[in-house]
Order: sequence, then structure tokens, then C-alpha cells
Amino acid sequence: MSREERRERILAAAARVFAASGYDAAGMREVATVAGISTPVLYDHFPSKAALYAGLLESEVDSLLAGWAELPPSDTAEGLLRARVAAIFAWMETNERGWRMIFAETPSDESVAEVHRRGQARSTAQLTEVFAQVPGLALTADLPRDRANEALAEAAKSALNAIATWWWDNRDIPREQVVALTTDLLWRGLGNLIQEDR
Repeated sequence: MSREERRERILAAAARVFAASGYDAAGMREVATVAGISTPVLYDHFPSKAALYAGLLESEVDSLLAGWAELPPSDTAEGLLRARVAAIFAWMETNERGWRMIFAETPSDESVAEVHRRGQARSTAQLTEVFAQVPGLALTADLPRDRANEALAEAAKSALNAIATWWWDNRDIPREQVVALTTDLLWRGLGNLIQEDR
């Protein structure tokens, strides 16, 4: 097994252990056992539990954003937004643990919290790019467009996470309906701001 393959095995084991026990109660020895490796080998890859959790968190953010990179371009602003919302909820549906790590759980360990903030910032940056591709916004706020894009991205992220939190408690609602509801919420506001033909 290559070093990279072993690292992936460790991250998969850590995901199971952290999901079952939480960050504070999880132990490195337990992760090593689940991964089928010795504790010294685990520490060779990750020198501390904080480093392991940070590595797992970065892996989850990479997984989320990789799905965005694979999306085809859209001819309309609405299509662009709908595709991004659909991709986010498709990822969430199969990766509740990852979503909770990135958006719902703020680590108390400061070294991990910094990685958490970077992951949040990367997610916001991706949403900001979506707003940057929307032409001619008729904003009444006297803000540079790039700052307005950031603010709109933060608002969209909050809305997405609020609906996702609701969805976990209402899983009888199909994902497609959640995507439609979220897109309606975001697009009805955004669409009215676009000066050019959509």
C-alpha cells in the first residue's frame, strides 16, 4: 500500500470514528484500530488528533468543491445558480458528515478552528464566483461589486445551510424539491436585481 493510499484509509477511518464519538471523545488509538494500522504509523501521517481532524476537514472541503469544478457552464444566470444549488444538495445528500464538519460544527481547538475558517472561506469564495458571473446587478447599496458579491455569497451560504439543517429533519422531502425551493428563494431575489435580459 502506498503512503497516499494509507493516508486515505486513515482519513476514512477517522471520519467514522469522529462521526461516532465526536472530536473530543475520539482517540488516535481507536482511529488506528479502525484503519487497521499501528498507532505509530498513524502518528507518522498525522502528528496529533488536531492535525488528523484538520486533514479530514480539508479533504471534505476538497470533495465539495471538486463537484463544482466538474459542472458545465450555463447560458443563463438562473441556470448557473440552479446547477450550483443542485450540486451542493447532491453532495450533502450522500455526505451529511462532511456538511456538518464544514458548516455546522465549529471546533473548539484553535488550530483546527483555523482550518475550519479556511474551509468556510473557500466555500464562500466559490459562491462569490457565481455572483461575479451574474451581469448587471442593480444594487442600491453603494458597494464595489466585488464586495457586494462577497456579501451576497455569505447570505446565500447562510440560506443554503438553514435549508439543509431543516432538510435533515424532513428527509421525506425529495432532494429535487429542496433544490427547487432553495433556487426559488435565492433566484427570486437575485433575478429581480438583474438589469439585462435573463
